Amino acid sequence: MDSALVVASLLLPAIVCMIFLYVLRPSLAHIRGPSPASFFLGATLELYQEQAGETDFRWQRRYGGIVRFKSILGEDQLLITDLKALRHILGAPDLYPFQPERRIMSGFINGKGIAWACGDAHKRQKRIILPAFGAPHSETFLKASKESAERLCAKWMDVVSGTDDERAVVDMYEWLSRATLDVIGQAAFGVYFGCLDDPNHILVRSYRNTIATIFGSPSPQQIFTSEILKYLPTWMTERGLELSKDKKCMLVKGMRETVVSVARELVRRRRDEYAGGGMDEYKDVDGENEDALGLLMKEYMKDENEEEILAQVRTLLIAGHETTTHTLEWALLELAKRPSAQARMREEVRQAEATVRGRDGLWRVADLQGMVYTVAVVKEVLRYHCTLHHVYRVAAQDDVVSLAKPIRTELALATEIRIPKGTRIIGSIAGYNRNPDVWGDDADVFKPDRWMSMSDDGGEAVMVGVYANLLTFWGGPRACIGWRLAVIETQIFLIEIISRFEVSLSEKATRIRREACGIVVPTVEGEVEKGVQLPLVISVAQQ
Repeated sequence: MDSALVVASLLLPAIVCMIFLYVLRPSLAHIRGPSPASFFLGATLELYQEQAGETDFRWQRRYGGIVRFKSILGEDQLLITDLKALRHILGAPDLYPFQPERRIMSGFINGKGIAWACGDAHKRQKRIILPAFGAPHSETFLKASKESAERLCAKWMDVVSGTDDERAVVDMYEWLSRATLDVIGQAAFGVYFGCLDDPNHILVRSYRNTIATIFGSPSPQQIFTSEILKYLPTWMTERGLELSKDKKCMLVKGMRETVVSVARELVRRRRDEYAGGGMDEYKDVDGENEDALGLLMKEYMKDENEEEILAQVRTLLIAGHETTTHTLEWALLELAKRPSAQARMREEVRQAEATVRGRDGLWRVADLQGMVYTVAVVKEVLRYHCTLHHVYRVAAQDDVVSLAKPIRTELALATEIRIPKGTRIIGSIAGYNRNPDVWGDDADVFKPDRWMSMSDDGGEAVMVGVYANLLTFWGGPRACIGWRLAVIETQIFLIEIISRFEVSLSEKATRIRREACGIVVPTVEGEVEKGVQLPLVISVAQQ
């Protein structure tokens, strides 16, 4: 929806509504922030066109944990990195719900599943699916991750052995995205997709670079169009998306059609297997708990709500592989930059492997937790390279929010701020994860050793998030339900890769950008139009 015709058709009713709201809304002018570049676009180009998080970091350093900035047509919005404020906002989803226009886009892409649902609907959906991602399933997550990581390394070994110097440049995105699809297939649906074996698998082709193409490198016109949707009735936006012939909307519809067909087939197969008495096949390794698809089937077979179960499967497919893929990419990039850190991690990995072999040869979650430096690397990657850098909320009513650190306003030093009803808020996960008030003066430095003497609460009196006092998996009632799988999967893949290979920088890897496209992905400077890529050099590690 980026054509001039669409913008023109939306502009008049949106401006009328904007003028009405502008007159009524209270002022946030006393909160400091950057000067807008223009009335029509405000500071949105600075925020949405730079590399992910760069504007957040700069504004945080200059203005503190609460920043007022101008959106389109003079609207005041807030960008928040303050620990207490974020904890309050994320902990109150009814008081600070999703911005409606962004929720519509979520539904357009993935359907009305758990990522879209709000209020009682979200509570119900979370109750159904959460047990599949709880601690009792951790060993199953580990097993699925290890099998996929071993297959990946075997294929890489074939690639390397076929070269004259036993070194090869591989695109981490191309390989890791396929491997993580196989993991979510086994862990959540009890199915081996075989994406690693087939680079043209229907899911691989459907997801490849789709999110980056849809949301990456937005033009001023696209930014204006997406921001003006807030002034339109939700039904109008939903209808417009469905009817649009814009190439990005058509790309979403194509992906949606493909993934729905895969989800429908997964449901059909499971229903047939259950009808034939095959329910025990999908029990957890401890024989007590079903996988995510089993829990969904058990619930939705009662009322035949196929639309919702298909939406849940679609959500789990994209969320279950995209974020972990990019976390692994960033981890391997940072390790490639730091041979000494890589060697230190390899030494710990091999010691752990020897311990496991000397016991019974079976890896357990406790083995992962005992690898202190490797865990520190995983935590630091999650902190430094969060894959979701913004959360978008809107105040449903007037509120007063306490701050962890006072900010200097145009009036005085403030320990709390008043947020008027209707204020749109960007919770900056990237900014919080590099907030020097939380992580120290070296928050902008990638430094795994910071975790070696730090407990999981980071030494802070106020906690946010579900893991290591990070906001990478969000926080509050809407925190990511799959965070355990993501942490285990990331660590297992790093263990397998670093044990077998040395990873170093290719020439292109010295020009990597942090591209913001809903998620934070690696692209190559000068080749952004080619989409996500991270070419790294791999060679067999000395034993």
